[in-house]
Amino acid sequence: MKTLSITTLVAIAGFTALPTLAMADTTIHGRDEFALEAALLDRGVATERLEEWGGYVRAWVPNGAGGTSMQFFDPDTLQQVEPYRG
Repeated sequence: MKTLSITTLVAIAGFTALPTLAMADTTIHGRDEFALEAALLDRGVATERLEEWGGYVRAWVPNGAGGTSMQFFDPDTLQQVEPYRG
């Protein structure tokens, strides 16, 4: 009975910590990820995922065929750019 109680307490503690981990503050070039997604959506760009990629914001954008394509944006202006690949 005592083992079951300890196991139950550990499981409850783990489940209560999960929402905290999921809501961790994520920033990309110093901007909140959710605010960045909203700003791109305001510009007509729906994204599935964002990440910092060198000096750019890399976005995975639905392509209409069931997949995604990568697009790159200037982190300050949010203008789409073609990254230098030299």
